[in-house]
Amino acid sequence: MKFQILFVLLFNFSTGIGQYSEVDLNVYFTDTEIKDLNTITDFFQSEICGTKDREKFGKCVRNLVPDISELGGNFIERTIRYRKQKKLYNQISKSTFQKVWHVCKTVMVDQKYEFERLCFSGNSKFKNFVLELGKTSGYLSRYGQTLELGNMGNTNFIASNIVDFPKSMNIENRGVQIVFAIHYLTQNDHIKRDKKVKRLEKQGLRKLQRKYNKKTVPNKIYN
Repeated sequence: MKFQILFVLLFNFSTGIGQYSEVDLNVYFTDTEIKDLNTITDFFQSEICGTKDREKFGKCVRNLVPDISELGGNFIERTIRYRKQKKLYNQISKSTFQKVWHVCKTVMVDQKYEFERLCFSGNSKFKNFVLELGKTSGYLSRYGQTLELGNMGNTNFIASNIVDFPKSMNIENRGVQIVFAIHYLTQNDHIKRDKKVKRLEKQGLRKLQRKYNKKTVPNKIYN
């Protein structure tokens, strides 16, 4: 009897070390929403990996993460087709869309240009879902904190962490895959929803660069 108790304790202890807990999606989402989240994630995987085989998601993403981290929006822009992404929005329920996103209006002050942008919905269940994942998946805790502030991080917020701390994120976890997919589809939408925004951003960067170049004085060389 003592041996059986000791075995159970050792088994529970050993299986807890280095393991990632699987977050129960049913706590945060309805059955329809879970189905939709899987549809979103399968679409993302098919675009960047060329397959919807979920068993290959982790390996594929780990192989691509250095490119995503280095090239950022350029990699996402050339890999994920926005026309297909817009069709994806019509394939999921309104409830699911609103749990994650809402379309907000924002303004580029210098250019006096108002445009629509895909923003975080502010839904507490989705935010708490990400924070729960963050307990065992590294940077997602910080990503959850950005959601509390109302934004969805920059392009490389997740990928750069996987590069720097590869053991901190369990990309094989379906919950993590869902967040990864939503994050990068959001970034792709930011890039492509309004092409004028990208042109104005480039113009703004060039303007700043010219100002910087004017202020920069070459170092004098003294003999």
